[in-house]
Amino acid sequence: MIDEKQLEAAIDRHFQRAGDQLFRMECLPRYMASAGEESDFQRFLAGADGPDMERKEQWLAILRAEEQRGLVSYRVRVFSEAMTEYERYEAEWCYVHNAVAGEDIYVLRDGEHEMPDSVIREDFWLVNDVLLIPMRYDEHGRFLGADLVTDPTTIAPYLHARDDAHSAAEPFATWWDRHPELHQRRRAA
Repeated sequence: MIDEKQLEAAIDRHFQRAGDQLFRMECLPRYMASAGEESDFQRFLAGADGPDMERKEQWLAILRAEEQRGLVSYRVRVFSEAMTEYERYEAEWCYVHNAVAGEDIYVLRDGEHEMPDSVIREDFWLVNDVLLIPMRYDEHGRFLGADLVTDPTTIAPYLHARDDAHSAAEPFATWWDRHPELHQRRRAA
């Protein structure tokens, strides 16, 4: 099992040339994030207007640079039917900004979208269809480690799950616009 630094290095090794593709499947109702992200989440819960944009801008600059280099980054986010506060935070304070910076984000929400039977409801990365990185978390959403898998037979069901999830999912911006009741500023008004 690899740690977070090794995970980043593995992705960077395989995701660097124009046309390279990075896919993320995200399924947990809560992730224990870095100190800065956790601070933003606490600010969200307290009703602040938005994330720490000075901190967030570092990530957004990476996304914009990747898009300019021709790298393709996309994800499917599975949300709970009764969305957790963390899921609402991710949508409003993370994905809204990430999408503008160049990440293609799609939503599958339990009770709203039909979930294909082939979808593997676990967190994983796929890099260029040749590297699978299943993610491991504890019951609180704390990252424990990841595995690096290159066996095509093991990867095949994840490719199928990705394709089916992506086909069934709704683009984030469209989904977000349809759900103003989830927007913090509108809820607080």
